[in-house]
Formats: sequence, structure tokens, C-alpha cells
Amino acid sequence: MPPVESIVPPALFALSSAAFFKAVHLPYKGRLYVAPLLFGSAVLSLQTSHYLTWLTGMNVLWALFSCIWIHHATSVLYIDQLSIPRTASPWISAYKIWNDPQRHLNRIALQRREETCSPTSRIWFALRRLSWTVSCWLLQLSIVGPLLSIYFTFNAEDFAPSRQILIRRLLSLQPEPPFTAREMQIRFYVSVYWIWIAYIMLELCSTVLALFFVVVLRLDNPEDWTPLFGSPLQAYSIRRFWTKFWHRLTVAPCVSSGRLITRRVAGFRPGSQHEKVFIAFWAFLLSAIFHVVADWAAGEPCYPVDDMFFFIANFLAGAVESAIGKRLEHAMKKSKNSKVRWLFRSGIVRQIIGYAWVLGFMFWIAPKWQYRKLHASLLELQIQSW
Repeated sequence: MPPVESIVPPALFALSSAAFFKAVHLPYKGRLYVAPLLFGSAVLSLQTSHYLTWLTGMNVLWALFSCIWIHHATSVLYIDQLSIPRTASPWISAYKIWNDPQRHLNRIALQRREETCSPTSRIWFALRRLSWTVSCWLLQLSIVGPLLSIYFTFNAEDFAPSRQILIRRLLSLQPEPPFTAREMQIRFYVSVYWIWIAYIMLELCSTVLALFFVVVLRLDNPEDWTPLFGSPLQAYSIRRFWTKFWHRLTVAPCVSSGRLITRRVAGFRPGSQHEKVFIAFWAFLLSAIFHVVADWAAGEPCYPVDDMFFFIANFLAGAVESAIGKRLEHAMKKSKNSKVRWLFRSGIVRQIIGYAWVLGFMFWIAPKWQYRKLHASLLELQIQSW
């Protein structure tokens, strides 16, 4: 049975949401008076996320959710200062803004009366979402998880600090510690498993919320709940991994706060290349900060440098891809060799090379991000077992 204190983080979030519903109807000055209650309860919800440790992974997920919520509320109420159109339903529109961190809706959509959705459409929506989510979790619980536990018996030494290093050891004639097949297999597992587990956990949360708001409360229509993730087949570059495949929950608030800096502080021209680069950097930087805060608040091993390194390295990899891509495009146009031009224009060849590059990059960077956390967690388990 879940401990009683498990209701504290959701209750505090509900209080913060109630303050949001009130604030969105107020002018800017009135919103400032509501801010202490809105953000105070949200921060307390974040700080009490460790009460959810009993449900594996939920403490960190809730802490990340709280960080995203605080940023979303800040951008909606105080940066972009969104308001509800006079012709729109006040509370339904407030709900739509509250529940739309990706900013799919615009003012026209808020004013438009909701089209009725047939019960059959809602049932089919529920069946589609449930079938996919249940299939993913059956795969995890019946195949992926058991196979990993059978094949690997992890210990703290598998994730020792010396094993984070890859390139320097590859360049060494006598790498220390020496490479083993087991180490390469574990490194590959860490490189891809974080993507899979984040995918199924967020997909589960999205499905539960979608069914609640579409089927139970009927506040939304099925088309309001688009999939969080894109197709993994689109992730044949680091940039496409983050922009085409990965979820976009934090993008709109990051664009909002990023533009506040570029236009009011740095004085960049709106829409300029400098602004676009900074906003991309800002999104990765905030993601790193959110992960650091989430680990700390959830009571998990927290290594700020590792989180920062992972996300900034991904930003730099995307920037390098853009620069190299432009150079290659220019070289292709100048090349008189038809085979070279075919090679660059061939979508299949580019995708194969791209997938190899993304996998290789994650093979290098993910252990630098995850190994110290896994090492600390396994050491703690070993100490407890003694």
C-alpha cells in the first residue's frame, strides 16, 4: 500500500494549478500577487517528490514534471502574458492553456467552440492508445527486463569511473582497465536503454492523462492528444533525434524564455541565426538544469557536471552536424563526380550513416552521463546487503 505522504506532491500541484486558473483571468499586476502561492506550492511539490520513491522512477519523473510545470506557468503568465479571449469559455479555455505546454492551441482555437466528438471516436482512441502502451510495457516486463536480469548481473565495478572513459582508452596501446566483451555490451545497453525506459514511462503517463481528459471528463477531443514522441526512424542525426523523435514538452517554454533573453537583454534581431542558435543552446542548458534539480529533489545520486556535459555535448554535436551538412551540400553541388552526388543524395545511404553516427555518439556520451549515478546506486545496494 502506498504511504500516506504520497498524496503530498499531487496535492501541492493541485494547489499550484488552482492558483494558475485564478491568475490566467487576472491582469499582469494581479498575477504578481498570485505568484507566491502558485510557485511556492509548485516548489514544495518538487521538494517533496522523494515521497514517491516507493514507485520506481516516479520520484524523478515527478520532479522533472514539476520543473517543466514551473517553466510552463512562468512563460504563459509572466513572459508571454497569455490571456483568455472574451468570446471564449473562461474555465475551459483556462484548462486548455494549463494543459498545453507544447502550445498546440492558439487564440483562434480557444475561441472556437469545441466540436462534438462521437462516443465511437473516443472508444477507438482509447483502444489505440491502450493497445500501444500495453504492448510496450508487456515487451518491457515479459522480455526486455527479464532478459537483462538473466544476461547481466550488474555490480558497482561495471560502472566504475575508469570505465566512463572510451576514446582515450581506445587510443592507448595498453588501456587500463582493458576492454572486455562484457564492458562493450553494458556500454551498448546503457546507450539505448535510457531512451527506451524514458519512452515507455512518458508514454504511460501520457496515455493515462489522455484517457482521463478525453474519455472520462471529455474535456478534450482525441486530436488534442497527439503522440509525445515521433518515429525513431527519423532519428538519423543528433539534431533529428531531439527535434523529430524526442518529446517537445519543454520546447515552447524554452523558446519563450530564450526570446526574453535574446530580444530584451542581448538585443538580437528577431528570427536571426544568432537567436536560433542561442535558443537551441538555452533549451539544452535548461534541460540539464532540470535534470540536476530533479535528481537532487528526488533524493537520487546527483552529479551536475555529468548532466551539464551530456546536454551541452548534444547541443554541440547538433551544431557540428549543421556546419558539416552545409559544407557537404556545397561540395556536392560543385562535384562533377556522379557517384559522389548520388551518395550524398541517396536517402538510404545518408540514413544508414546517420544511424551509425547517432548510436556511436550515444555509445560514447551516455556512460559519461549515467555511469556515476549507477555506480553510486549499486554501491549503496551493496552496503545495504552487508
